[in-house]
Amino acid sequence: MSLAVNQEQRAMKMAETSIRIGMALLTVGVSLLAMPAALEAQKAAGIAHVGWLEVCGPGPKRPHFDIFRARLSELGYVEGKNLVIEQRFADCQYDRMPGLATELSQAPVDVLFTMGTRAGRIVAATVKTTPLVVYSCDPFEHVTRLARPGGNLTGITCMTTELSPKRLELLKEAVPQISRVTFLHDPEAAPNAWKLTEEIAPRLGVTLEQAKVGAADALLPELAEISKEHTDALFVYPDVVLSSYPRPQQLADFAIKAHLPMISAFRLFTDAGGLMSYGAAASEIYSNAAEQVVEVLKGARPSDLPLRQATRFELVINLRTAKALGLTIPPSLLARADEVIE
Repeated sequence: MSLAVNQEQRAMKMAETSIRIGMALLTVGVSLLAMPAALEAQKAAGIAHVGWLEVCGPGPKRPHFDIFRARLSELGYVEGKNLVIEQRFADCQYDRMPGLATELSQAPVDVLFTMGTRAGRIVAATVKTTPLVVYSCDPFEHVTRLARPGGNLTGITCMTTELSPKRLELLKEAVPQISRVTFLHDPEAAPNAWKLTEEIAPRLGVTLEQAKVGAADALLPELAEISKEHTDALFVYPDVVLSSYPRPQQLADFAIKAHLPMISAFRLFTDAGGLMSYGAAASEIYSNAAEQVVEVLKGARPSDLPLRQATRFELVINLRTAKALGLTIPPSLLARADEVIE
């Protein structure tokens, strides 16, 4: 009698479990069926979906994202009203970029924005139909013509590669006695920057040496090696990994400790304590990116949208750092600076 009761109880439990599993599967199935309908409903309601794909993490402050989002809002696309920004971060792992790009394109998003020359190459090779807006400092790694980029890609360029020789000239003008300069970069990010800077170095009486950093965890070991060399200055070509938190501060701290004048393209390095920077203004770059995104959302084909080039450049000099390094910056250079940090 007891055995029969136990068997009956087990049978009832198995039946209950089967029912629960069946209900769970039904719920998942209904959800999956509802997703396309929900997306179609959002589109019908005029809700735009924009993908933001970043190589590294967001960091404690996000001024670039804030500029981008604010400009979208000014142009009529407001989060929580008629805009959803789908964000993904690869934690500085380039091998994660294809999967995240595919994930966003299948979400789907109406347009996908990413930043960085190396990242742009990866995303463009992965996503062939979703419109892409790419912020690159070497656009000819992606397109052959700026005016009509073709395919599903458009974007903006900060012209960091083209301005690399000018940056070395400014460094030599600020510190005339330097003769050996270490060029710190990711060789896979923008190889043309190294070539252009190397070409001008002999005319400036500078020997240029490479220090290669292809991943975030390679930076500190590479800096340890640089400290053993007899270099006179540090030239940072700022790909997205080197530009992401906390590396600008790490680089500035290292340069001061090693008594090295440091120049880069972006003022965030100078704000962190680097000696000087010369390059495109971030406010223009990310505003332009948002404007390109809006053009696509309104129906423009990326192939018909010319890549926008930066037009506003700023020279920033950190006089506090100059004093800490025992340097006297020529008055003529200080007079040309857009901002002097004192």
